[in-house]
Amino acid sequence: MNLQKILSALYFSLMILDGLAIVYPNIIARQYITYLPLPVLMLLYFFSMKKINWNYTFALMATFVGIIFFKTVSYYKMALVFYTIGTLLYVMMTLKSTVEISIKTIFKAAIPFLFVYLVPLFSYYDVIKMDIFNYILAYVFSVGLLFFISVLIYVHKRTKANLWLLISGIVFAISTIINGYYLFKNQLITIRVCVIFAFLFMHYAMYRHVIFQEREGNAS
Repeated sequence: MNLQKILSALYFSLMILDGLAIVYPNIIARQYITYLPLPVLMLLYFFSMKKINWNYTFALMATFVGIIFFKTVSYYKMALVFYTIGTLLYVMMTLKSTVEISIKTIFKAAIPFLFVYLVPLFSYYDVIKMDIFNYILAYVFSVGLLFFISVLIYVHKRTKANLWLLISGIVFAISTIINGYYLFKNQLITIRVCVIFAFLFMHYAMYRHVIFQEREGNAS
């Protein structure tokens, strides 16, 4: 078994452990497990690529910093800021490396989609603290933008790389929606476990997109 397969297996093992730590908090110490998956994914990326995509690298770093801040209640706002930065770096990476569609066209098409996409968020307005609502809005907007662009790109050009991008965008949107439901509607353990799995799988799918994008670029 090569190093990439070992690191991939380790990543998914940590993802499962992170979920199980929610169900069995007295057996598995999640306060340690939760920090491990993204550094492992970073190592997997470095060992898989010869040329580093810095947008992707900084996106992972920003997300990891967001995870660190999210573990401290008083730093939720900073966590959302770094999560948003990470997602927007994914958007920049995607637009720069894959899209053959005019960026102006993408944003024109995205406006009505994002308007409809963000409307449900306002149903949570009364239960979200006023001072953090704008941070949540920015993060949800960035996720919606990534999802929309991933769909647009895959429809435009159906490659394996863009399929992984589409999967990443869809899973990220689902993760964000069910996380909002968990935080503000119903805090079921099963929902929280699904959020963790979706969040970590989304980042793995983005890693696969970057890998296949590089291979397809070299092949052409």
